[in-house]
Amino acid sequence: MNRNRYLEDGNKNDAQANLPGRLKLLLGLVVALIAALIIQLAFLTLKQGAGYLSEVNQSDQTVEKGNAPRGLIYDSTGKVITGNQSSLAITYTRGSTTTTNQIATVAKKLSKYISIDTTRLSARSTADYYLVTNSKAATKVQAAVKKENPKTASSWSTTQLNTAMANYVMNHNLDKNVDKNVAMIFQKMSGASALSTTYIKESDISDDAQAKIAERLSEMPGVKIGESWSRNYPEGTDFQSLTGTVSDESAGLPADRLHRLLAQGYSQNEPVGTSALEKQYESLLKGSPSQTVVSTLGNLKTSSIKYEGQSGDSLKLTINAEYQKKVQKILEDNLPGGNVQGAYSTVINPYTGGIYAMAGVSRDSSTGKKTANQLGNINQAIVMGSVVKPAILATGFQKGVVTASSNTMNDQAIKIAGTPEITSYWNKTGTPTPIDARTALETSSNTYFVQLGMKIGGQTYSSGSSLHLNSNAFQTLRNGLAQFGLGTKTGIDVEGETAGYKGLTTGANLGKYLYESFGQYDSYTTLQLARYVSAIANGGYLVQPHLVGSVLQTDKDAKYQRTVWTAEPTLQSQVSLKDDEWKVIKDGMYQVANGSSSHNTGSSLHNMNPKVYAKTGTAETTTNGHTTFTESMVVYVPGTPFAMSLAIPGMDSYLDGTNGRIAKQIIQAFWDTVVANTNN
Repeated sequence: MNRNRYLEDGNKNDAQANLPGRLKLLLGLVVALIAALIIQLAFLTLKQGAGYLSEVNQSDQTVEKGNAPRGLIYDSTGKVITGNQSSLAITYTRGSTTTTNQIATVAKKLSKYISIDTTRLSARSTADYYLVTNSKAATKVQAAVKKENPKTASSWSTTQLNTAMANYVMNHNLDKNVDKNVAMIFQKMSGASALSTTYIKESDISDDAQAKIAERLSEMPGVKIGESWSRNYPEGTDFQSLTGTVSDESAGLPADRLHRLLAQGYSQNEPVGTSALEKQYESLLKGSPSQTVVSTLGNLKTSSIKYEGQSGDSLKLTINAEYQKKVQKILEDNLPGGNVQGAYSTVINPYTGGIYAMAGVSRDSSTGKKTANQLGNINQAIVMGSVVKPAILATGFQKGVVTASSNTMNDQAIKIAGTPEITSYWNKTGTPTPIDARTALETSSNTYFVQLGMKIGGQTYSSGSSLHLNSNAFQTLRNGLAQFGLGTKTGIDVEGETAGYKGLTTGANLGKYLYESFGQYDSYTTLQLARYVSAIANGGYLVQPHLVGSVLQTDKDAKYQRTVWTAEPTLQSQVSLKDDEWKVIKDGMYQVANGSSSHNTGSSLHNMNPKVYAKTGTAETTTNGHTTFTESMVVYVPGTPFAMSLAIPGMDSYLDGTNGRIAKQIIQAFWDTVVANTNN
């Protein structure tokens, strides 16, 4: 065997000296490479670490929201009464790591190309912008406020310190030279929460501004050229008080709902329904904006659609736009002057509760100015007068104090100790005159219903006697009225409804019970009258009124709509009367509109075709220190989907027939417009 001289003969501690040259070279290269790697790692960590960390921090993922148009509002025939119009908009999406300094930089660049309304610019935003963009001044301000507050400044939070600094700037007017336009843009951008999109400018963007901004989008992170939507009213703005309004970007979110809406994902200045149907059905109308995920890693941006978005659902109302306009015009054209405060009318389907028209006009009696006010039907409580007498008669039947076959009493002067004498307008002398319930309705006998009311309250009238009613008399009478919905909210699908006003019932007010029995004490809304007369028309069913008949959903391509919800009649309660009792009430209302008595109160409705059933009303009121009157009326046509209520408060004339003249035109317009178009 050959011997290995390197192992046997050499010095084992001198092995390195005996290595071949090639191995020495390889070992040297390895050591050099390791040293180079160590040096490079140190360089990357110590010299360029901050830069790479910044690159990592620049990686971001933002969800950008698109613009979903609000749903439309149609009338019952399919006419658009509240639509949309689009316009070019500048939007801003705030990133999850965006700083106020970055926002200020973008705001300043963007301000070169657009000017926006600065009326809502806050002093705080101006001060904040000044501090953000003037670092040296900010350092001095910080030192100044800490010097002014040596005991407390050390414990301040960042928010408290920023507030103190902003107050210092405002108090010393340091920001007087700040450009308001750029400060307002800064305010809007700052108001956007992380990953949310807000409007900077929604309209009036010139082609030149659009082109310049588009060329520089890469210099203004978060800024986009998009589309905004605003409401228009193809059938006129008179519908606006009924359909409601939507806020714009300048107004921002309503203060009373700010925190709730922000929690629901709204941006600070995102459009939102602020009144009437726009507010009531906000969750349906607003739609769902598209969502695009934008991922940023250094200078590399990628985007993908997370959700394509969906326009808002549309509302189809029970309102007939053409008829609504006619009723509105009838009220405005026939409204008397003087102290008259307005006129209100609701036309309703007594079987479904769907409203065909809800018209109203408010009048400033000092200037004579008229203003469309459809919602006056639900929020104006009025003492209505004798229109409530059928409900009082129904209560008398239920309590057994009169019957369908035995209901005759004298119309006579009512003389109760401690109360003014009461007579009917047609029998001022108080001569005892026997009348039955039907005639009492036709001639609107106040004294008949005072006596009936006393019987309901547990006392039979005797001239000159004192009032000694049952302790629960007032409540019993009011319960009788309430079963017809008088004095209770109707539950209509729009906010702002009042239940009316109930007067005091004790002490000196006990005698007001007599006036309550013929409708001259408590107050009700015109819509309550419509529900009340509907219950008479449909046989005793109290049906909830509504304005929205169905909800329509549009597909994502806006090619077709489908009905996703349809209103069904909602029964609220039922008035229990016998058939012969209902017949007395309805016969009396027929005689109001068609009777031959010389004291008939509904002569203006005579000879109408088809025949109508009605009850008139007059209540004494006080307006501007003068004695005035409310004229009212309820009407229905048996077997048809028509019932109507009317109220005109503050009239100077007594029994001049204005209610009948207006009612006749409204009734005729219904047959000419709603029914005629339905049959064609």
